[in-house]
Amino acid sequence: MIEKKFNVKLKNRKLDVNNKEQKNLMVASGELPDIAFMDAPEKLYSDAVTRSISKEMIMKYAPNYAKVLSDQPTGWKINQVPGKNGEYYALTGYKQEWDNLTWGQVYRLDWMEKLGFKPKGDIVPVGTSGGAERVFFSKQAFTLDEEQKMFEAFVNNDPDGNGKKDTYGLLLNNSDASWALSTEAGAFGIGWDYGAGADYNMEENGKLVSYAISQNYKEFLTYMASLNKKGYIDPEFTTLNRAKSWEKFAAGKYGAAQVQVQAAGMVPFTFNRPPGNLILKDPNAKFLFTPPPIGFKGQQGSAAYTPVDGFGYAMVIKKDVSDEKLARILQIFDYLNLDKDGLMLSAFGEEGKDYSWEAEPYKSAVIPKQAAEVEKDGIGYYNLPIQFGNVNAYYSNAAVSKLTDLYFGAEAGRKIAYRPFKWDYSNQTKFNELKTKYDAKLKTIKDEFLFKSITGELNVDSAWDAYVKNWRSSGGDEILAELEKAPKVADLRKK
Repeated sequence: MIEKKFNVKLKNRKLDVNNKEQKNLMVASGELPDIAFMDAPEKLYSDAVTRSISKEMIMKYAPNYAKVLSDQPTGWKINQVPGKNGEYYALTGYKQEWDNLTWGQVYRLDWMEKLGFKPKGDIVPVGTSGGAERVFFSKQAFTLDEEQKMFEAFVNNDPDGNGKKDTYGLLLNNSDASWALSTEAGAFGIGWDYGAGADYNMEENGKLVSYAISQNYKEFLTYMASLNKKGYIDPEFTTLNRAKSWEKFAAGKYGAAQVQVQAAGMVPFTFNRPPGNLILKDPNAKFLFTPPPIGFKGQQGSAAYTPVDGFGYAMVIKKDVSDEKLARILQIFDYLNLDKDGLMLSAFGEEGKDYSWEAEPYKSAVIPKQAAEVEKDGIGYYNLPIQFGNVNAYYSNAAVSKLTDLYFGAEAGRKIAYRPFKWDYSNQTKFNELKTKYDAKLKTIKDEFLFKSITGELNVDSAWDAYVKNWRSSGGDEILAELEKAPKVADLRKK
C-alpha cells in the first residue's frame, strides 16, 4: 500500500529493537536505515549519525503532525537542535494518556467483604464481561491509616480461609520499585522516577532536590520499614523479581497492589500481571480499584509516565538522507499516523478482514480478528505512537475508557500526576551527559538503601546522613547543579 501510494520501494532491516547490543552494533557499523525508531536521539545527532529536520519541512510535508506540535505548549520545543532554531533531531510520538495519571491502587474486594471493610464512595463495575465485571472503581481513595487496618486483617485474619497465616498486604519485589511503590511514595509527596539519578527532582524548602535525598523520602522509608516490621509485607520480597511477585499475586497471596489503568480495565496485554492474572484464574476473586492512597499530610499521587508532557519515543533520519527523500518520508509519516484512512490501514489492517469495532466505529476500541502478523502484513510496523482525541479509544477498551472518563484522564487525575520541579527539555545543559555518567552508581546507592531500610538491616534515622553524603558525592550534586540551570516544568507546560 505504501509503495503504491507514494511511489517508493521499501526495504526493511530485520533487528531486535529491544536488543541494545544489536542496535549499538548497527549504529557503529554505519548500517542505520533511512528511518529508525531509536532511543537517545540527541546522542545519535551529536555523534553525526543522523540529520536534522527543519520546521519548514515538517509544516509543508507533514501538516497534520505540525498541528499536533502546534497544539501543545512544548510541541516545538522538543528535540530542538541546540543553537539551531527551527531544526529538530527527531520526530516524537504523542499520547494523551502519557499526560495523565497512570497508576492506581487495587485491593482484594472479596477479602474486604469477608473481613468487614467497606469501599469508600460509590463503586461501579468497570466492565460487563471478561473479568472486568469483577473489578469495581471508586473515586475515593483510602488513607494510609485505613490501608494499614486492612493490611493487618489481610495478614492476621485468614482472608483466603486456608487456615494458614500466609497472606500479606502490599505486593513488593526486589527489582522494580517504580512498579510497586509509586503510589505509596506518592502519599509522601514523591514522584518516583522511571530511571535513576535525579530524574524526578522536586522542590523542598525552596530548593531543588532529588526525591531520593528528600525529607519526604526519608519519611516514606521509615513508613515502609514499619509496615515490614509489623509483618504486612511478604518477607520473601527480597528474593522476588517483578515477574515472580506477579506469580505470587496470581496465587492469591497479596491483598493490595499498585496497578496501571489498563490493567484495572483488563486489557489483554496486562493479563500476566495484577489484577488480571488472578481474575482469570479465580472466578471468585473481586477487586476494588481506587486512586493512589492519601498520606498523613494529605498528599496523594504517583509519577507521571513522562516528566513534562505526552510526548515520547523518537523517530530519527539517517545522516545521508537527502531533502528530496526526507520530504517523501514526512508525507508517508503523516499519512500513516494522522490520516484517518492511513492510520486504520497501517495500524489495524482492513475492517472486516483484520478487525472489527467494539461498539460505534471511530468511537470505541478496535478488536483484532487475530494476532497481527507484523512481519508478514506490516500491521503496526511503521507507526510511531501518536494517539489523541478519539484515537485513544481505538487502542483501549470500554473499561479503560470508563476509568479515563471518570478519573484518570480527567482533571482530578491529572492534578495528582507528579512531575519534576525542573527539566532540561531542550538539552541546553549537560544534564543528560552527567546522568549517563553517574546513573548506574546512583541507582546502586539508592536501591541498596531502599531495601536495607525496608528490611530493617539499617536504621533510617541513623544511616540517613551518611547515605545522603554518599549520594551527593557520587555525582548527585553535579546533576542537581546542572538541573538548576533548567527551566521549571510548570513554565514549560504553560501555553
